[in-house]
Amino acid sequence: MHIQPIFSIDKCGELHELIRAYPLATIFTATGEDANLLPLALLEDGANGRLSGHVAKDHSLLRTSPDGSGVTLVFQSPNAYISPRWYINGQRSGRLAPSWNYVAVQVRGNIRFVWDGPWMISHLARLTASQEAGRENAWSIDEMSSEFLQHASERLVGFEIDIVEMTGKRFLSQQRTEADRRNLIRTLALEESQSAKAVAALIQAWSGPSQ
Repeated sequence: MHIQPIFSIDKCGELHELIRAYPLATIFTATGEDANLLPLALLEDGANGRLSGHVAKDHSLLRTSPDGSGVTLVFQSPNAYISPRWYINGQRSGRLAPSWNYVAVQVRGNIRFVWDGPWMISHLARLTASQEAGRENAWSIDEMSSEFLQHASERLVGFEIDIVEMTGKRFLSQQRTEADRRNLIRTLALEESQSAKAVAALIQAWSGPSQ
């Protein structure tokens, strides 16, 4: 992922926060046959952490990624088109172009598969709990019948990815002026797209309350 210094995220804790916030990863294998979208749980083991996930036993990931092989993953926030019309400064110069705002994390690591029933149930519980956290009436796998849970887990195989490298990119108009960013927040919040509204919140969170 090409990252200019102004847009770079390099703190491990912040990268972990983004992975937890946007856990649906696009996984690219060394063979390049398929790109798979899978929700992953983050474990803070080792220097960079470890990811865990699961697939059906007939999933192509098993065929394209033998144990120990390298994979690349991308976690991405909501994103939105940015019109030059929304920038307050620079309108007279004509030196403006459309842009796109987003936040993304790229991970490189090595995958290994886990053929273990208890591991799978523990993983499913952890993954579900991470997404249900904070909900008023949170659901857990304890509400599943033991027979159904057992049957479901037997149809799945788990995997873990030891994170070797993480890079992050925050492209939220940092190169623009404070006035431009304030106007982007206001304008994106008025868009019909929920993704645009989410990007407005991202710019606001990055800019801080004074913005």
